[in-house]
Amino acid sequence: MSALSVMQDKNIHLENSLSAETCIKLDLFCALGEAKRQVEVTQSLLIQKEKEIEELKSKVAEVMAVMPPTLTYAVVSLESDMVSSSMLYSPKFMSEDKGTTSLLDPNASIYTPNIGSSEM
Repeated sequence: MSALSVMQDKNIHLENSLSAETCIKLDLFCALGEAKRQVEVTQSLLIQKEKEIEELKSKVAEVMAVMPPTLTYAVVSLESDMVSSSMLYSPKFMSEDKGTTSLLDPNASIYTPNIGSSEM
């Protein structure tokens, strides 16, 4: 009789252990499903952002294609850079009288935008 009682106790203990293990497994599968859902959402967001980047790249390329050419500046070596910077402040290039105005006309057509123009 005592052997039967011991076996019943072991059986109850095993049932409780299996029940707890099943609950843990259910929790893990639930967490796995949630993680998969989050990965799918993140992947779809990433795909959407990549499409948006490609659209922006194409728009930039279109804008760059219709832009007028800009001035290009030559890269100057260190030795010639020192020479050119000293020339900028040379008295030859600076006005002696600070009160004189520039000979450039600020209203010249080359400096003002063509507001009424329909070139585009």
